[in-house]
Amino acid sequence: YQAGVEMAAAADEAGFMAITLEEHHGADNAWSPAPLTTAGLILGRTKNVRVMVQALLVPLNDPIRVAEQVATLDLASGGRINVVAGLGYRPVEYEQAGADWAGRGKTMDAYLEAIVNAWSGEEFEYAGRTLTVTPTPMTPAAGILFVGGSGKPAARRAARLGLGLLPAAHLPELETYYNEQCAEHGTTPFL
Repeated sequence: YQAGVEMAAAADEAGFMAITLEEHHGADNAWSPAPLTTAGLILGRTKNVRVMVQALLVPLNDPIRVAEQVATLDLASGGRINVVAGLGYRPVEYEQAGADWAGRGKTMDAYLEAIVNAWSGEEFEYAGRTLTVTPTPMTPAAGILFVGGSGKPAARRAARLGLGLLPAAHLPELETYYNEQCAEHGTTPFL
């Protein structure tokens, strides 16, 4: 991990545009279980390079803590953080976290809505509580948070919340569907 931060600093000095990180748990190849922490280390060590967490496994994280952490990173870095919200593809990660693999789509919907609401700076209802979350990011939610996925549920999720969609491949039919969903929800498409 230390070498990764050093490599990021060298990339920044060499004029690289972006560095990507991923979240994985229980992996034997040193994938990071803490990409927001790693992003903070990189952003603190660099001046220009953007950091994209691609993907943060949102259903395995507390959405209020994610909102606070990402807002803090956005403010401290001058807007150099992006996060792609992912469901993940490894059931073992859900097992390890004690999270519901079958219900991950519903969890993702609720957590993304909570994150977007948290960044409004306004009071909102979440899990039976009334919350106001600080800090709020300097960058609008649609400029920080993207929805990952290559299926219609991801496109619906992104469109409903006014977020960009970041599929794993070029899928023209999904782009068309996403644009239709944005029109239906009155949101601006961002692919």
